[in-house]
Amino acid sequence: MIANITRGTNPGNIGAYLHGPGTANEHQYVDARNIRHHGGVVIGGNLHLDGDAMPDFWVKEMRAAMRTRPEIKNPIWHVSLRNTERDRTLSNADWADAGQTFAEHMGFAEHPWVMVRHGEDHVHIVVSRINDLGEVWHGRHDRRNAQRACTALETQYELAMAPRRKLPRTVKQSVHAEREHFKTQANHLTEKRAKQLADYQRVQRFMRRNGPKGHPIRDAPATPATPSRGHKHYRQQKTQDRGFER
Repeated sequence: MIANITRGTNPGNIGAYLHGPGTANEHQYVDARNIRHHGGVVIGGNLHLDGDAMPDFWVKEMRAAMRTRPEIKNPIWHVSLRNTERDRTLSNADWADAGQTFAEHMGFAEHPWVMVRHGEDHVHIVVSRINDLGEVWHGRHDRRNAQRACTALETQYELAMAPRRKLPRTVKQSVHAEREHFKTQANHLTEKRAKQLADYQRVQRFMRRNGPKGHPIRDAPATPATPSRGHKHYRQQKTQDRGFER
């Protein structure tokens, strides 16, 4: 069983489609006298309209419920439930029971909903997410929950297992696990900084002992002082130079 979900704002549009002839007159149903008709027929739900071939009454009921919470966006929820080609054809009673189980599993059983059939292998469920008391069915995780509900119906009615689209799964860590993770990272960072500081201090000590090129630092030789003009030797040398010039 495959579920296809959509949301909308106007129950009249979806009602006209479900009870209409379809794009190529493919919408057909069989009544209680086994007579085939074009269009769709209500076969389940909680509005007590089974056998109704027109959408007027259930659309009116849903609009009345929607008026209690006009600020809600996309108040109409719709799903088509389709069997695979290998499955047997379910009766209207089977589909109605399956629809009730599906509604309870999804959580909208207390909101206005109908099931419309216009084909052999599938049905449509239309739900007002707002009930008469103004309570809202939010339909969170509706696609995941619909897949689980379809799996349960396949087991209950011995239907073929339809392929399931794998939904992304996210793993949420506990607060304690996140704290431990950040604590471990902080410890690693502290150890890394301590090692870097120790390496830096080691290089500085080496530089002070050996110099920048790695050679030991020696005391530089003393530079001889230049004699001043008042020095005796300096006066003698100057006197000799003068004599040579003469």
